[in-house]
Parts: sequence; C-alpha cells; structure tokens
Amino acid sequence: MFISTTKASLLASFSIQIVVILHSLQRTNAFHLSNHHWHHRRTARRGWLDGLFPTFNPEEQAKADLDRRKQFPEQYPATYELLQEEDGCFLADDIGDARLVRPLLKGTQLEKRKLEVVYDADRDGWNAKSFHGAVDGKGASIVLAKPQSSFCYIGGYNPKGWASYGGARPSVAAFLFYQTASSPTKQFQKLQKIGGGGLACTRDDPDFGVSLGPDGLVIPLQEGTNERRAMSKLGPYYEKGPDDYESVFYACGGINSSAMLESLVVLVGVYEDGEDIPYSGAVMDMTSG
Repeated sequence: MFISTTKASLLASFSIQIVVILHSLQRTNAFHLSNHHWHHRRTARRGWLDGLFPTFNPEEQAKADLDRRKQFPEQYPATYELLQEEDGCFLADDIGDARLVRPLLKGTQLEKRKLEVVYDADRDGWNAKSFHGAVDGKGASIVLAKPQSSFCYIGGYNPKGWASYGGARPSVAAFLFYQTASSPTKQFQKLQKIGGGGLACTRDDPDFGVSLGPDGLVIPLQEGTNERRAMSKLGPYYEKGPDDYESVFYACGGINSSAMLESLVVLVGVYEDGEDIPYSGAVMDMTSG
C-alpha cells in the first residue's frame, strides 16, 4: 500500500511522541522507587539516631535525679529540711549535743550514724593544736558554738572534715546554721554554700582552727589572740538566708560580725574498728564538690 509523504511524517512524529512518553513514565517510576528507597534509608538512619539520642522524658529524668540525690546526697547543695523526732529519725543514743544537732543532718552522710563529741574547747583547750588533735581524720564534722550572753546556737557542717594537710577542703554540701529567735522551739535555719563547693572549708592548717569559708564562720583558735573570738560574714560564700542576716551572730541578738564564744564543740560520726571513714585523709582541692 502506498503511503503519502505527509502521512509518513505524521506517523513518524506520533511514534516519537510515544517513545518520549514511555521514557518519561520509566523515569517517573524509577524516581518513585529511588525516593522510596531513600525514604526507607532516612527512616532507618533516623531510628538509629533516636536510639543514640533518646527522647527526653521529664518524668523519667525527675525520678532519676531524685534517685541520684538519695544515693549521693552530698553531691548536691544541702537541703533546708530538718529531721523530725516524731518521724522516728532520732537515734536512741542521741543525748545532749548529739540530740540538739540531729535535725540538721537530713541528707548528709551522718543522718543515720551515731554521733560523739570529739572536741570540747572547755575540756580540751581553746587552741588549734588541741582542736586538730581531736578532729583530724574523723571525717564529716558538725561545729556547734554558743556566743556569750546568747540564747541560741550557731555553727556549721563540714562534710570533709579536717586532716591538717593544708589547703582547702571543698564541698557543695557544706552549710552554716543558726537557731531562729522567732521560733518557740528554736528550730535551726540552714545557710547553703554558694558559688559552688570551693573554699567550703578554707583552711586545713594544723595551726588554725575553724574556717568555714574565708569569712562565713571563722574561729582561729590561735595562740596570742583571744581564742574565744569568732567572726562571721554572710553573702560571699554562704547565703544570708531568709532573714537576710549579715552574720550568723545577728540571729543571736548580736549587732557585729564578731562575737566571743561561751562554748565550742565538734561532733563526728562513730565508726567501728576497721570501718572506712569517708574523707579522713587528703581530698582533691580542684573540684567544686
């Protein structure tokens, strides 16, 4: 059959269009297949990253933080809460000064440990040598003092104690305290360490007494001075607390940043023979806790 030149041209053009359409469809299918494969790989990769960086869950994180605080309480600032006798938190052996300071020990390594007065300035001497001879190597310690002509006690908690190795003994869990004059039961108010744990106990020198912070509560006990003299300035290293006191002595009716002490004792935990005493030796002085 004879086909005109015009008809042949039209048929050829139509065939070319068919080829172009088929080629286009082939490329589209290939793109969708490729896109599906890429999406699958992306999903798989994202799932792997999700496993590496799990989704943040506030409730789980809060529970984990609470568990860690219970296990390592002294890696955190001191709690303001006090132990209550009606809650059964006191020990049967708590008498005298041990009974007085027990409420302060919530969240510390001494919370459930029997206490003893290891240093009494009136008994052992108002000097640094007697002080260190009694407290060195005994671990966490509570300083309890009463200013002259005062109706309340002041003091501080040193989680890492003394050892006469010189330098500072840092701890974010250290705190000062005073008895609140407005409370009928004279409950204690704690004052947290601020600015990290550095210089919580500033001087661990054998010829110097108590130095909780460079100025928080300082009782030098040095010969040639008035050994009963103590100084306190709040704000730079220990907080001023809810009463905004400039010194712990303000809580006892004082109007100055220094006072003469009527009594001074240090209490420590009681350990069995051979039992490890935390922080009884040298400690790192390059940390904040």
